[in-house]
Amino acid sequence: MASTTESVQAVDAHGFRRAMASFATGVNVITVYDEAGQPHGMTATAFCSVSVDPPLLLVCVSRDTRTHDRIVSTDRFGVGMLSGGSTKISDHCARPGADKRLPAAWLAEGSGARMPVLASALAHADCSVHEHQDVGTHTVFIGRVEHLYFGSETEPLLFFQGSYHRLQRDMADH
Repeated sequence: MASTTESVQAVDAHGFRRAMASFATGVNVITVYDEAGQPHGMTATAFCSVSVDPPLLLVCVSRDTRTHDRIVSTDRFGVGMLSGGSTKISDHCARPGADKRLPAAWLAEGSGARMPVLASALAHADCSVHEHQDVGTHTVFIGRVEHLYFGSETEPLLFFQGSYHRLQRDMADH
C-alpha cells in the first residue's frame, strides 16, 4: 500500500501552521466600528456556523488585536464573506498592526446593519456577542446573527496553502 504522508513530525508552530494551510477555506472580514465611529476590518479564516436556531456563528480573534478590543468593548461585530474579486480588501484587512479603516467606497449603503457591511461581500452577518471564551492566544466569539445582508456577487474568495483561489465549478469526478 502506498503511503500518502510525507513524514510524521512533532507538533511545533511551523508544522501546525503548515497543516492548517492545507484546509481550503473561505475568506472573511470581521467588521467593527472604532471609538470615533470609523469602520474597520480584519481578515479572518477562523469562522464557522454554530447553530441555525438560534442563528449563531463563531469567529476566533487574536487577543493582541484592536479588533478584539473593539468587539469586547461593544459586544458587536460583523462578518463579511468575501467574493472572488475582493483580494485587495482581504490584503488591506490582513496587515498586522496597520491601519485597517475601511474606505467608504468599499461599504454598502442602506443595509440596515449595525456593523460595517462590505458592498462586495457575498453575504454579511451582523452579530451581537452571545458568548466568548479565551482559548490559547485567541478569543472565540460566538455571535448571535441579528441581520443578514446578501450581495450580488456569486463567486467566493478562497484561501489555500498561503494564497488566494477561486472556486472551480466543473469537477471532472462527480
